[in-house]
Amino acid sequence: MRHFDTNDEHAFQRLDDAQLEVVRVEMIADGDERLELVIRVLVLRAVPAIERVCRKRGGDRGLSGAQIQKAIDDAAVRMLLRLKRPDRQSTVTAIAAELATACVDAQEPQPAATPRLASRRPELRVAEELGHAIKRGRIHRNDWRGS
Repeated sequence: MRHFDTNDEHAFQRLDDAQLEVVRVEMIADGDERLELVIRVLVLRAVPAIERVCRKRGGDRGLSGAQIQKAIDDAAVRMLLRLKRPDRQSTVTAIAAELATACVDAQEPQPAATPRLASRRPELRVAEELGHAIKRGRIHRNDWRGS
């Protein structure tokens, strides 16, 4: 990113979300290089909402801490991408809540570890039938060894 006057960033921070959204759309249309500053200010405003929604919803769904963090990271990246689109957006907090909800819902709760003691009993139908045939005298044990 180019180095901009810090006054630009402070000026953007003083704008409310609606004003900043108008500036963002105009900068995209004009190809203004300061767009990165505007997007950064908007994302910084959205992060607390993203974290709040992800932690609350993720906790309610039984997600692990790592899964919640993954949802937070995913929502923040999606927020960056969404704000680069030229169309008008809802308020930053509304977008943040929408994206955070979608990212948490995309995470699957980790199932409880089920102990694996042993695999199921193998089917021994052929061996059982052979044992019955030997008992009935239809197959001699010496005949079976040769095959």
